[in-house]
Amino acid sequence: MTYEIKSNVMLFEMDRTAIADIAVGDVLRAQDLPDAEYTWTQHDSQFLESNPDARLFLKVQKLPDKHYKGMGVMIISE
Repeated sequence: MTYEIKSNVMLFEMDRTAIADIAVGDVLRAQDLPDAEYTWTQHDSQFLESNPDARLFLKVQKLPDKHYKGMGVMIISE
């Protein structure tokens, strides 16, 4: 059996070592979706520091015009 999942939101897992020097105002971009940008905030920095062992994801939304937009950062605790 096949189940079709309908959603316009995707998560891209990030390697923490790749963004070790990230600063407020820096831009994250999903490599395969260059128009899906997200600007790093102070809240994101605090969130990252408070959850040092959690998996980190960039949340991206597909827009009606077939473009993509960075929505924020999410963590998944292990």
